[in-house]
Amino acid sequence: ISQCIASWKGALSNVSGVYLITDMKTGKLYVGSATGEGGIWQRWSEYALNGHGSNRELVALLSEKGKEYSDNFQYSVLEIADTHASSNDVLARESYWKDILCSREHGYNAN
Repeated sequence: ISQCIASWKGALSNVSGVYLITDMKTGKLYVGSATGEGGIWQRWSEYALNGHGSNRELVALLSEKGKEYSDNFQYSVLEIADTHASSNDVLARESYWKDILCSREHGYNAN
């Protein structure tokens, strides 16, 4: 990641949680989660590498518009959890945020 600030990397590497990607061009949202080794930092690093983090809807979007379209994405943390929290707990909170933000109906979440 080009802006690797040690304090942010340390903090985000040590937490699991739910995050939001906002397409600043369209306003569409994508809610995702990160669990396990490397926490949110590791997950966001995947997005930095390819723009889509292997998410089906984002892969399709960037296939159509080009990888540079990911420059329109803004990343936010919605909720953090200890890296020892169960994956099921984090996934349940991810689903909660998808419902609240309607990211399945009006965003990039397919599930």
